[in-house]
Amino acid sequence: MTASTWDLFLSSSRGRAGAVHPLIRAGLVLLAAGAATVAFAQPAASLEASRAPAATQAVTVVLAQSKVVKGPDGNEQFQDAATIKPGDVIEYKATYTNNTGKPVKGLVADLPIPEGLEYLPRSAKPGASLVKAATKTAVFEPEPLVRKLPGGKTEPVPYSEYRMLRWSLGQLPANGSLAVSARAKVETVAPPTAVPPTPATPPPRGK
Repeated sequence: MTASTWDLFLSSSRGRAGAVHPLIRAGLVLLAAGAATVAFAQPAASLEASRAPAATQAVTVVLAQSKVVKGPDGNEQFQDAATIKPGDVIEYKATYTNNTGKPVKGLVADLPIPEGLEYLPRSAKPGASLVKAATKTAVFEPEPLVRKLPGGKTEPVPYSEYRMLRWSLGQLPANGSLAVSARAKVETVAPPTAVPPTPATPPPRGK
């Protein structure tokens, strides 16, 4: 993603909600880095366009984040995610727009999940066969992930260990848009144990 597209998103976020919470900012920075793979998945002709200024980019990305809450009527509502606490649910959304008059093929969208966030099962949209997940190993498989144990047995991978989602979206129509989204819960992280300072070692005495 280019700096201009990223700056545009941050400007719109500040306009809606003020400063972006550090954990959310970390996720968005990673999302911006992951989104860059979309442009580079295009044919060579489009690749050159992706290196041009944002105004002439073949594909641009708009990033958004919201806190998901239940309203008085029990229905979901979206709120500003500038302030969050453990247990809050955050929805990340990236909208890709084809700014050309020709279809873009081989569209791949990556969504990193930073430490401190736990992916919510089956929350990736679009889902089904379009999305796969990975842990730190970066080996993408359909959800739910499983791992092998000694003796040939397998066990489910905890969702807290999911660190990346990848959508194989295929073709983005001319002048069209596609959006991907996923939700994650802010984990309850215990504060670090205080470590007493190491006493300073006195300098050796001179003779």
